[in-house]
Amino acid sequence: LGLPKVLTISTGLDALSHALESLWNRNSNPVSANHAVFAATEILATLKQLVDDLQNIELRSRVARASLFAGLAFSNTKTALAHSVSYPITLKYKIPHGLACSFSLPMVLASVIGEDKDCDASLRRIFGDDLSLAVRNLDHFINSLDVSTRASSYGVQKDEWKALLTEALAGERGKNFIGSHESVMENLIVS
Repeated sequence: LGLPKVLTISTGLDALSHALESLWNRNSNPVSANHAVFAATEILATLKQLVDDLQNIELRSRVARASLFAGLAFSNTKTALAHSVSYPITLKYKIPHGLACSFSLPMVLASVIGEDKDCDASLRRIFGDDLSLAVRNLDHFINSLDVSTRASSYGVQKDEWKALLTEALAGERGKNFIGSHESVMENLIVS
């Protein structure tokens, strides 16, 4: 109950990143996908409420359980692009890990929709049948926690952001990502 608001947000978003990254992942499987869907759905339903009521034991328990399931999901798959790009962001700009790996989630989500039928099916279980609304809704959710989804908000310039994404896609975690370099660059969010 003593975890401050900023750490509650950061750790909750890290768990959301773990869940979503295990879905748009070459190593995804039915078991990891079920864990990820539960985790992401639960975090999206409870994290904002928890941030507004930090002493709520039920909400803390639900977010903790969701975090556990996100951990089970990505322990099967490892992480992907959002985590790969987060490491240099954290090192260079001193952005807390949970924020660094989650601010790009809407962009990564936009890049992956339509790339894999199983991933799309899992995303529909989380965001609803109309995936065209998923990116906006995820962006709104993250922003509702006072976290920007724009790289420029963290001091990253457009050319550097493109280079970081290209490097991240080539890295070990980036290679787990089911999307393409082209789809990521098409959905580049900078401003």
